[in-house]
Amino acid sequence: MRSSQWAGIALAIAASVGVTALIFPYVPLHDFVEYWTAAHALVNHQDPYSIAAMMKLQQAMGWSEPQPLMVMSPPQFLPFLIPLGFMHSYLLARLFWSALSVGMLVVSVFALWDIYGGAAGQRWISLGVAALFYPVWHCLAVAQIGPLLLLGVAGFLWLERRGHLFLAGGAVALTTFKPHLFYLVWLALLLWSIERRELRVLLGAAVGVCVGMGAALMMDHALLSQYAALVSSDYVWEFTSGAGGVLRLLLGHKSHALQFAPMLPGIVALAWYWRKHRRDWQWSDHLPLMLTVSILTAAYGWPFDEVVLLVAVVMVAVRCASSPPMRKPATAWLIGNFLASLAVVLRYGDAPGMTVCAIGVLSYLIFNAAALRQNRETGTAEEIYSPASATPVLHGPTATPEP
Repeated sequence: MRSSQWAGIALAIAASVGVTALIFPYVPLHDFVEYWTAAHALVNHQDPYSIAAMMKLQQAMGWSEPQPLMVMSPPQFLPFLIPLGFMHSYLLARLFWSALSVGMLVVSVFALWDIYGGAAGQRWISLGVAALFYPVWHCLAVAQIGPLLLLGVAGFLWLERRGHLFLAGGAVALTTFKPHLFYLVWLALLLWSIERRELRVLLGAAVGVCVGMGAALMMDHALLSQYAALVSSDYVWEFTSGAGGVLRLLLGHKSHALQFAPMLPGIVALAWYWRKHRRDWQWSDHLPLMLTVSILTAAYGWPFDEVVLLVAVVMVAVRCASSPPMRKPATAWLIGNFLASLAVVLRYGDAPGMTVCAIGVLSYLIFNAAALRQNRETGTAEEIYSPASATPVLHGPTATPEP
């Protein structure tokens, strides 16, 4: 990247740190408190998955809710929290986390812009798109790990496209921090590996998980049993989120099976989609849709988790940047999705809020694909960028079919 682009990244990070420092004294404790307390428990050889221990630590910081906020990610995630455990200032740790999160977001959207063939001089559009995407603001406000998950997905696409399959597996291993959100992606990856008889991605992912797990177990040999005790407790059922959460709210809060009901149509959709595209599968072409469906039908998820849907949003942005007729509808959709998601979250809570945003992204992906298909059928030549070649391709009656 040019020096001006690096300067832009530095400016974005500095702005986020400055805003965080200014508003920090006026906001209540949020999700970052779970990372802070878990990190300190880990470095002090306490159980980071103990509800009682976390409650005690969080109450000492002013937490007043009946339940503590727990880190529900598996042990291979915990080594990423260790630096927080050595910070004695909560504000300093929060500023560090904000800077790191913004940096990962900027690097990820720039990488996605390049992956989908966006013009280098228009890379700033990806930042504008991210700034108008509601889950980004939600994620940064509560200091969740969405940027790290997005970095894993973007890194996988970037490395896979260049043929570094083992390293691509190491990148996608980051998604195991919240595996329920990516269950369709992992199923598609398994099918793809079997179809192509290519195991390097799976091997790289396994090595990445094992390295993280090994580092965590060096800190606490009992982490696996501690994590198993947490996920088998009643704590997880206290929360309703995503499409399954909406079903539980409508049909019965105690109906735990409803939380997983949306996964069934998700698996059916993957089976149909894989059968249709297995012969010409390209990850950059098909991952955005599969990821969107996976997020929408995940058993658990919150609006801040939908930061990873920037994969789909940036892909559409690249197409619209080179198609003037699509720019206004795309911008209107992006702003409308932001306002609708915010309004639903404020009025009805996180469960329906996540559903609204994911449905909005899925709907626009379908609309965008239909618009491109109509342009071909009517003979309207439209220049877009092909992610496979990262060069302009004319779509018209005699053009190369759109992936």
